[in-house]
Amino acid sequence: MPFLSWYEGDVLCRHALTGECQVGRDPVLCPVASPRDLSVSRIHALVWKRNGHWSIRDLDSRNGGLVDGVALPKGGESDLTDGQELHLGDWALDYTEGFPGLDGVNFIERVGELFAELPAAEDAGLLMRGLELLHRSTDGLLQEGSTNAMFRRILTESLELLGADRGLVVMIDPGGGWRSLHRIGDLEDRQGLSHSVVDYVLEQRTAVLSNAPLIDPRFGGASLVELHRGAVMCAPMEIDQTVQGVLYLDRSREGRPFTRFDLVLLKALVRQGALGLRHIQLAQRASGQADAQGEHLRLQALHERTLTRSAELLGSMSSSLHWIQSYAESGYGDRAAILRHQAERLQYLVGSGLQETLLEVPFETPVSTSLATLQEAVAPAWRDLLRIRDINLDLESVPKGTIWAAGNLAAQALMGLVEPILMQVPEGATVHGEWLEQSASWTLRLQFPGGIPIPTPDPWTFHTLQEAGIVWRWNDQSLSLVFSRQVDQVPEAAHRPMLGLVTEEFELMWLFESVAAAGALTLLPLEVEPSHLPVPPLSYLVIDAMGTPDAVACVEAYRRTPAFATVPILAVRAPDDLYPRLLAAGATDCLPDGFRWETLHHRLQVLKGHEELQRKALAVERLESLRQMAGTLKHEINNPLAVISMQVELLIRKYPEEPKLSKVMEMVERIRVLVQVLQKMRESTPEEYPGGDSILKLG
Repeated sequence: MPFLSWYEGDVLCRHALTGECQVGRDPVLCPVASPRDLSVSRIHALVWKRNGHWSIRDLDSRNGGLVDGVALPKGGESDLTDGQELHLGDWALDYTEGFPGLDGVNFIERVGELFAELPAAEDAGLLMRGLELLHRSTDGLLQEGSTNAMFRRILTESLELLGADRGLVVMIDPGGGWRSLHRIGDLEDRQGLSHSVVDYVLEQRTAVLSNAPLIDPRFGGASLVELHRGAVMCAPMEIDQTVQGVLYLDRSREGRPFTRFDLVLLKALVRQGALGLRHIQLAQRASGQADAQGEHLRLQALHERTLTRSAELLGSMSSSLHWIQSYAESGYGDRAAILRHQAERLQYLVGSGLQETLLEVPFETPVSTSLATLQEAVAPAWRDLLRIRDINLDLESVPKGTIWAAGNLAAQALMGLVEPILMQVPEGATVHGEWLEQSASWTLRLQFPGGIPIPTPDPWTFHTLQEAGIVWRWNDQSLSLVFSRQVDQVPEAAHRPMLGLVTEEFELMWLFESVAAAGALTLLPLEVEPSHLPVPPLSYLVIDAMGTPDAVACVEAYRRTPAFATVPILAVRAPDDLYPRLLAAGATDCLPDGFRWETLHHRLQVLKGHEELQRKALAVERLESLRQMAGTLKHEINNPLAVISMQVELLIRKYPEEPKLSKVMEMVERIRVLVQVLQKMRESTPEEYPGGDSILKLG
């Protein structure tokens, strides 16, 4: 963390730069202020971070400034580097990347790498001894196979390498805090010096040394709680620029100081330990991916076996049905005809199942069919069924016309919908049927006697009606079957929801493909930057945080794109510390690194359920608003309508021969009927239909 420092008399003042900082004479507006220096303007300059680097900008000050002796013009800017001296008027300040005022002997931090910190030539023996101990310690670290064991080995090896008396290693929790994982010696890690040192190292992300902790300004006198006088060292363990843990060492007695080279060795050992931890994590991740891939292959093999077994069972059923059909054809009478019809229908369903199971293609597609052909396919079977129950089917003569429907598939779908309704018609009743012509469709309306419940087709019939292009409605014991007259008006097959994926690690594509297949989704790979070309509507968008250069910027870019403004965005393989930024950028949810594909599948199902609940809640809200509006309109119209009706009646009595008054009265009655419809809208309750539709029944 960078600092600004300056002297007030003999006292060194420091200010940690955590964000934009105004510098000047006004102590209220400027966190860094020199109130008594009249050469400094009220708000003299601004120190801020630009493109990852700290800079200083003059705010049109009266006396300007200098950066390492180079003039800073009014309104000008200059980048800052470690150790630069700043002059604002007559006021001198220093900019440092680390804590200012350390003597480099008893108080040290920010040391370099091992070979950049080589000791003097006369200490070559010390260097060789240090390298020998470091090499031996590294060998011990590489023998560990788990994260917990690696942390313990780092602590024990560092105590032996550096001659420390006590130590502890802490792990960073996902929530942002830390906890002691292993401890050697009577250390108190929740208060006092060790706690303050660990907090400082986590904040500054640098290795530190203190041979006089009682007077070390970095720790705020925390050693006074324990009256600890021995030397202290502490270093962070970073993996992929993220601090995973901290190693703390100290000596219990005064007079045994650590050296700068000790801190360099500690930093090198911790770095080797961090590399070992990284290798362990990669091995565990590879093992997890291998497990996931094995699970994927197992499920794929299970799916193939299920398809094969289903095809074998359907084939066996087809053979048995062939014998039943042959037996039915040799019989006579209505019952034999019904048996033949049901056997033929089962034969068709088995054949459809075989083709869709083995070939995974639609059994039939819409073609042009005459009304007579369709009625000839279904009416005889319906009559035979009703004749057994002594029920009359009164179908009007079929008109001349053509429709677009999926041939035999349409007839089978109609049978699956209508025949269960016919089985509920009471004996001796009559079912009336008529064809109605509209501009773009033909409608077959079947009127059933009272007492028939709302039909609920089985799943195969429900989906087949959609595939065949047939729309059905049930209203007041009447079933309406609507057939399109033109091919471009046939409802298209429902498209599978789209799952967008943003990642540059295409070796993991199989994982997302398996999740898409399990959730009946179509996978659509996308670029890190949203395309300006139109894309199909997406149901979900998954962004791989580790497979994109900047996951937060990627989420923000997609969320700003209108096509993705309301699409649920799931960020996967996201580090815990990145969760808040991803959610703030617009992500709906996050999954950590190392998730299993079942977790991703379940999370997508949760998002799907949430989206469905929102859709239903919106539909209910709109329906309720419509009913409230109907009630309001009914009251608002009734009052003036009553006055108009009364006045028209008086005029009719006075002028009975005037024909226009009768016409006005007729229109008043028509409005009164419409008002009654509004009243029914307010009082009626919606009926739920298959597919999630709700209908207000008004008559």
